[in-house]
Amino acid sequence: MRDGTRARLVRATFNAAAEHFDDPQLFFWDHCGARTVALAGVAPGHRVLDVCCGTGASALPAAARVAPVGSVVGIDIADGPLARARVKAARQGLTNVRFVRGEMTALDQPDATYDVVLCVLGLYFAVELPAVVAELWRVVRPGGTLAVTTWGARALEPGNAMYLDAVGAVRPDLRPASIPWERINSPEKLAGVFAAAGLPAPAVERETVTRPTDPDAFWTVILGSGYRLLVDAMDRIAASRVRAALRERMTEERVDRLTADLLYARAAKRA
Repeated sequence: MRDGTRARLVRATFNAAAEHFDDPQLFFWDHCGARTVALAGVAPGHRVLDVCCGTGASALPAAARVAPVGSVVGIDIADGPLARARVKAARQGLTNVRFVRGEMTALDQPDATYDVVLCVLGLYFAVELPAVVAELWRVVRPGGTLAVTTWGARALEPGNAMYLDAVGAVRPDLRPASIPWERINSPEKLAGVFAAAGLPAPAVERETVTRPTDPDAFWTVILGSGYRLLVDAMDRIAASRVRAALRERMTEERVDRLTADLLYARAAKRA
């Protein structure tokens, strides 16, 4: 798949998914956003760039932290999440944050501009991971920090595996051979990408979170995340069959919780 085609698919997926981004079932956006901001050391007066910002799960808490004189720019490939982020910022009275459409492969930002650059649950969508990490690093000022958050070994399990199995049973041609985040789902893999991009070894913190779920709640997760790409590639009948198969298995195996491993990586640029 060409990069342009991939970008269009990702954009369409997240424009559609945006309506569910802020549903409570998608706990991971706000959880990871706030924790990444804290671990990155975002502080008053900082200039922050949030790449793959979605509806502002990390950009908005960053804006609150850097106030009153600091500023935040949120960048996302899809207009739907950006529109929602602007509404949320206005409701929270945050006037020091702006949201613009852009792509992480080629940031329209000057070199060495930001004290902190964030990328939360988004890097793995890139085809060339080291190239994107190098691009993120380019806009970090000397003494600044790049913070990347991604899934670890378990990503919303067992729902993740059960969903992929259901897709494979109904539309085997759509079941992916691998999942994008598997390329960076360990500290070693993540550090390898940083090294390939010419960055210093990152400090990586691990976290495991669990949350209640049920078949309907997990279907909302699917519709409000990158999982939706597979659903949108099917007709309604096939999508209904996938949902029914997923519901049956989750019910039979009494799945009532999701477990997610998360990796928070930070690298500091020498002053």
